[in-house]
Amino acid sequence: MTGRGGVVRFFLFLFLSVIIVFQILSMVRSDRFYEGLNRLDDALRGGGPVEKKVVGVEGYDGDEGDWLIWAFHVEPKTLNQYAVDADIYSKWITVPYIMEPLLMYNYDDLTMEPWLAESYEVSEDGLEITFKLRDDIYFSDGVAVTSDDVIFTYETAVDPKVDAADIASLYIDVKEVVRVDERVVKFVMKQRHFKALENTSFWDFGILPKHIYEFEDAEEFNKRVSNPVGSGPFVFEKWETGRQIVLRRNENYWGKKPKLEKIVFRFISNAVAAVQALRSHDVDMIIPEAEQFVELMNDEEFNKEFNCLSYWSPGVPFFWVGWNQDTKFFKDKRVRIAMTHIIDRDKVVSQLLRGYGKTITGPFNVNSVEYDRSIKAWPYDPEKAKKLLDKAGWKDRNGDGIRDKWGKPFRFKLSYGVGTAQYERLAKLIKDEAAKVGIEVEAEPLEWSILIPRVTDRKFDAV
Repeated sequence: MTGRGGVVRFFLFLFLSVIIVFQILSMVRSDRFYEGLNRLDDALRGGGPVEKKVVGVEGYDGDEGDWLIWAFHVEPKTLNQYAVDADIYSKWITVPYIMEPLLMYNYDDLTMEPWLAESYEVSEDGLEITFKLRDDIYFSDGVAVTSDDVIFTYETAVDPKVDAADIASLYIDVKEVVRVDERVVKFVMKQRHFKALENTSFWDFGILPKHIYEFEDAEEFNKRVSNPVGSGPFVFEKWETGRQIVLRRNENYWGKKPKLEKIVFRFISNAVAAVQALRSHDVDMIIPEAEQFVELMNDEEFNKEFNCLSYWSPGVPFFWVGWNQDTKFFKDKRVRIAMTHIIDRDKVVSQLLRGYGKTITGPFNVNSVEYDRSIKAWPYDPEKAKKLLDKAGWKDRNGDGIRDKWGKPFRFKLSYGVGTAQYERLAKLIKDEAAKVGIEVEAEPLEWSILIPRVTDRKFDAV
């Protein structure tokens, strides 16, 4: 672990393990959180174009040349953000450490601030968004970032032959992209859209260097899963399949260079093994299970050496259970609602998440103006579920305790990623509750490399 002296007390021990959306119920440590998070952000990303106030825990703001070794539960399938197989882990590795967007979110006030773009302007009718690029931005190979790269990134995202239909759907309201000059590019919209600024700034994906990614056959681009190249403060070094991905500092970075020499993303699928690796200093940062976090947070000896921090972030996702509507079980809306009625989400939050979570009724951040608080969550109501299942034709006709229809029992598989205790406990809870209303659930833990393609191909019952 050469060059990592002191890094253990430098980096945060993050808690991101949540079933619906991370929501802090107590802000006692909020000041300490923002100091530590700003310090971590500065160390990882470098200064960039936005001036940041960086305050270190106990006055320590990191050593030049340190390494960060971060344990991930999941190994991504690709480091190409413009691919259907990209996931949250590939994003954490690539954006904004390797790839950078035109605008970056300021999570303190949920506004978008200039990054590769020096400034931006939105017309009064919301149909034109113009970005002016900085004149001092370069990709890691020294080639300047221009409006041609922005246009190429857009054209790649919407190319029907590029395997990224989910990303292309974000740009269906873009009429055209106009090159005003080398540093200015304009997006013309067909209609107003509330996420137009986010999408056109590529904040979730980053800008591709045209001279590197340009292709004649889209299949060339689709097959590029490794060796990403961008303008960020780090460059890709290597991917040891099954073990780790290594980034090294971009010594030619156009912005303020980070102090970290390398970031190593180590793949440890077992949550217990990840904690053991942290304790033995084989890794510096992990994403723990909720139960692990509560236990470690209350461990005085552990806290003398590590930082356990609870907080809410607008960037973390909500979690959900998906019912495959293409199956005979969940084609009927009444059945899907019934399944919601049998899941006691209050118990999930209080017992599985130890209070670190919150039930929500929509995809927006619970603290945002977009979140509709007037929508009430479906209640936990097994009796209501039974009535809905009866109306849908799922009844126990042979007296074996399991509902059936068309001569087929209501017996399905619930698939989830292996090695995650939280998912295992949730699967058991759903199995037990479903049994009370005459449904048999078979828990199906799968390796992520198997689960993700099944989800993409819709080859599952529930997930």
